[in-house]
Amino acid sequence: MNFDQMLRTKTHEEIWQRYCNFLDMNLDQFMEIQNQLLMEQIDLYADCELGQAIMKGQKPRNPDEFRRIVPLTDYEDYADYLLPKNTKVLPAEPVVWIQTTWEGGKAPVKVAPYTASMIASHREIAFACIMLATSKRKGHFDLKPGMKLLNGMAPLPYLTGLLPYTLQGEYTVKFMPDIEAGNKMSFGERNKLGFKMGVHKGIDLFYGLSSVIVRMSESFAEGSGSSGVDLLKFDLGQLSKFAKAKIHSKLEKQAILPKDVFDLKGFVCAGTDTAHFKEKIEHYWGVKPLEIFGGTEATCIGTESWTKNGLIFFPEVCFYEFIPMEEFYKNLQDPTYVPKTYLMNELIPDHYYEIVITTLKGGAFARYRIGDVFKCVTLERKEDGIKLPHFQYIDRVDPVIDLAGFTRITEATISEVIKLSKINIEHWFAVKRYDEQKRPYMAMYIELNHGENVIGLEDPDFIKEHLEVYFKYLDDDYKSLKKMLGIEPMKVHVLPTGTIKQYTQSIRHKMAKVNPSHFDVTEVLKLAQIPGKA
Repeated sequence: MNFDQMLRTKTHEEIWQRYCNFLDMNLDQFMEIQNQLLMEQIDLYADCELGQAIMKGQKPRNPDEFRRIVPLTDYEDYADYLLPKNTKVLPAEPVVWIQTTWEGGKAPVKVAPYTASMIASHREIAFACIMLATSKRKGHFDLKPGMKLLNGMAPLPYLTGLLPYTLQGEYTVKFMPDIEAGNKMSFGERNKLGFKMGVHKGIDLFYGLSSVIVRMSESFAEGSGSSGVDLLKFDLGQLSKFAKAKIHSKLEKQAILPKDVFDLKGFVCAGTDTAHFKEKIEHYWGVKPLEIFGGTEATCIGTESWTKNGLIFFPEVCFYEFIPMEEFYKNLQDPTYVPKTYLMNELIPDHYYEIVITTLKGGAFARYRIGDVFKCVTLERKEDGIKLPHFQYIDRVDPVIDLAGFTRITEATISEVIKLSKINIEHWFAVKRYDEQKRPYMAMYIELNHGENVIGLEDPDFIKEHLEVYFKYLDDDYKSLKKMLGIEPMKVHVLPTGTIKQYTQSIRHKMAKVNPSHFDVTEVLKLAQIPGKA
């Protein structure tokens, strides 16, 4: 029985129990599922070449032994096995390979194999997410066959491109634009066409990147809702809404917002800076968005509940471990130090953790550091009857700057840009900041080498423009930040000569360059007499 048939023949309570029953679990039940699926994964992993390499030829007998034997890993441990897409070395046969950028535009792509069992799990999660997006209370959701869905995410081979294919044959949805046609367009073209179709036909469900959603909303309001509309293409009901919004806009002398034209049932959003955009999305659309979290290696691992107040992890997707940030920084300063990890039932509220995942159901990754930081907000929500921890996504770990989910900038990328630019920059550091509209950008603080020819290079705007030529050369995604989001992705500040040396001598330890969380950026700026906080 597919989802369409369930909507026609089963009660909402029955459907809810199938897809959202994880919200009724307590931590003991959650951990029981985690441990059981991990042992099944170990059986698969021990019988393949990749698993033998990662587990050093051993087969752990229980989860504790697994955590003792298997080292923490990153993508370099898997690259030689996965990049050639050699299925013979894997624990299970993949049905699709999902892809993403490894390190900005400098390093090759990362790929991850997805098995049939992983895809089946992803399908169940997709239904849970769209149900919860339309939900206002436990057991409630507002879905029916034939709803119009604006899909503002990237197509395959990216993870977000799985959604249309996981729904096919299960749930009848009118994608805008049509999936096959949309796959032939660029990301920007597909979003523009889908939104224009939504203006004419209406939108029931919206799934998109938070930063892009906000930019589309701003553009719609700035154009008073009339950008690219064709009156002959309107559905009658949608034309009536649009006409009323137009009249009200003229009478009140105010912009038309998307919520004046659309009657969304559910909003699903994702992206690294979603926490900064959710309030603005709700302002424009009149609907509180449901935040989800996922990644190429991990798949979709978390969603909010009907109250949309914190991410809750799915128990059957990955086995989760958490590195406290104090342990993370010990490891950052001393790469030989092995940070301690904790399980879901060992977390402390109001603490920050780097997440570590082991993919289940034949996945490729074991004790894998995906590079993301979460805050454990609370261990339960008694008012909602939910007995599982709630998380807030914070950002990428040091030393990575992620801008609006479009690109990841590392120390290696910045160093390469500086080398190519031939600008005589002696010292630098970079931090992620947000402008007055809560849009992310990278702030670069540099010291020039005045022992060399720096004529004409004292102007920060000139330096910024010169560096951006090489950022765009190395990283295609960097170009999209301004084009798609209307933001300036970088600002350059020139520090007085000797500022960084003076600071580092005063604290007597080595400074990290990107996202320098273990030194005080505010103090550096004070020395340079530049206002600002890290």
